[in-house]
Amino acid sequence: MTQVSTGGARRIRVALPLKRAGFGPGTGILTTDGELPVEFLEPGDRVVTLDRGAVPLARVIVHAAPAHQVVRLRPSVLDQQGDGRSYLLAARQQIVLRDWRARIMFGKRTALVEAGRLVDGAHISRLEGAAPTRLFELAFDDAQHVIQIAGGTLLAASARLPVQAKG
Repeated sequence: MTQVSTGGARRIRVALPLKRAGFGPGTGILTTDGELPVEFLEPGDRVVTLDRGAVPLARVIVHAAPAHQVVRLRPSVLDQQGDGRSYLLAARQQIVLRDWRARIMFGKRTALVEAGRLVDGAHISRLEGAAPTRLFELAFDDAQHVIQIAGGTLLAASARLPVQAKG
């Protein structure tokens, strides 16, 4: 809940919707035009997906998330040498685990898990502070897809669009 001023002394409370997914600025998304920062993507861009190949992007949804709802993935999570840069993701962003973490945590070779469940304080940590972070959700018309981010070293699920009744 947040308080909104109505112009006078009166304030009302407004429920803000919970955002479930999103990538921070600078996160590279693999497209048919190469890897592009998420903030440069537009509807119609063809994003490379693991499950369906190149799929046109239907919508980019931009929202601000409080720091405690954002996690930072350090380079060592994506690259054993620890080279590269950190990535910001919504804590509720689903990512695909394909390494020892999937086997130990879930007893499977691969697992789809929210990034916030992997917070260890060292390699994956929650942001601190009061400033909100801009996040970008990627949505497709036909379904949720697994997309390649961070130079293809990380797989993540796209946002789900609500199903609209045909009439």
